[in-house]
Amino acid sequence: MPHNPLLRFLACFAILYAALLLPWPGLKDAYCSWFRTLASLVLGSSDSRREITFEPLDDPARPRFTRAVIVNRSLMKPDGSGPVRNLDLDTSAFGWGPTALLVSLVLATPLPWKRRWRALFLGLILEQGFIVLWLAYFVWYDSAEIALVAFTPFWRHAASVFRETLLGQINLAAPVLIWILVTFRRGDRENEKAVVSRKDAKAAKGMVL
Repeated sequence: MPHNPLLRFLACFAILYAALLLPWPGLKDAYCSWFRTLASLVLGSSDSRREITFEPLDDPARPRFTRAVIVNRSLMKPDGSGPVRNLDLDTSAFGWGPTALLVSLVLATPLPWKRRWRALFLGLILEQGFIVLWLAYFVWYDSAEIALVAFTPFWRHAASVFRETLLGQINLAAPVLIWILVTFRRGDRENEKAVVSRKDAKAAKGMVL
């Protein structure tokens, strides 16, 4: 491992991140199952107005996709037929990718392990909460396709732009911001300076001797 703290952090991060993204047997499948369970608990609904369910996508070419099925009950016929909005998501990219990034950042940070585990616990709660919030926005946006949400042309465009921004940026930005929030404290910089000063003092003393 490199002696430079920054290089050591980057090396540890790269190794951990690559390891988590490898196709370990059962790991991503387990996360996909957790993702659907969490989404169903928080966002799933079945009432007189709408029905939302989350299920595996029945497509061998996309084994880790999740399908959100959105139904407007007022548009359904007595025989159960009618318009349904299907929102297909790559669960690995949507949920596991940001989660793996956060885990790698926290565990690679050169802090006492007790603080790392605490930061990881809090970070995972925040990250999964953010993923569900993000998913809720996508479900809300797509609900307009079956008249559960009404947009004016302006707000339709604004919501679309925001959705594309989320798709392009949030996978990276959210884990990094959460990592900073849960890992670092105000006094860390001062402690680091104190450690450096002690090392310099010892080095100077050694040179004098």
